[in-house]
Amino acid sequence: MSASAVSNSSYSKHLEFYTHTVTFLVEDCLFRVPREPLEAESIVFRDMFRLPQGDPETVEGLSDTRPVILQGVSKKEFESLLRALMCRQHGTHRGSDLDHDQWISVLKLSTMWEFDELRNAAIQYLDPYSQRVHSVDKFVLALQYDIKKWLLPTLLELAARAEPINTEEGHRIGLENVVKLAAVREDVEKLRVIDILLRDFTLKPRAERVIQSAEDKEELHRLCVSLVTKAFDL
Repeated sequence: MSASAVSNSSYSKHLEFYTHTVTFLVEDCLFRVPREPLEAESIVFRDMFRLPQGDPETVEGLSDTRPVILQGVSKKEFESLLRALMCRQHGTHRGSDLDHDQWISVLKLSTMWEFDELRNAAIQYLDPYSQRVHSVDKFVLALQYDIKKWLLPTLLELAARAEPINTEEGHRIGLENVVKLAAVREDVEKLRVIDILLRDFTLKPRAERVIQSAEDKEELHRLCVSLVTKAFDL
């Protein structure tokens, strides 16, 4: 390979294999990463990179001395996002090695910076975990990151559980949601009492009562869904 010096203006730049990089400062750590995945998947970064560029000496992100500074983001959060993003871009499965907290970080940043496909991937990976997460934790996540498909099943769990919402949970989900849940829980309890009365005091034979009980449970569930949907405008 020749080591002779050449002028940068002498050659064209390959459209696919000439990589542009960008340097970020997160907390006390510099990250230099390919620009293309960020630009391809994030509306926020795409708009940022399309802004008019000035003097290369003063443009942020082109060097370690003038990085793009990311405020309100931790080093671990950004690292999790990049690992998930780069693994998707290069077709590897290392992103699946991220743990629950790291996927929460991916969800947070992908929502904030509008990585729509990466956000969907994070929700997909978190879905199995969400089945084992406490209902209040799941509801808070759904509200915070606008995960609509988690809202209804979580609210149904909170409306149907025996224990009322305690003070700590109330602070987390907010006063308005506590009031709505209390109203729904009261209506659900009334429906449950009516269901018990109809089932236990019917004069039908026991076999017919068992069939009717299953049908009543389905109807009760449909009514609960209707109550929650109306109260929370889902």
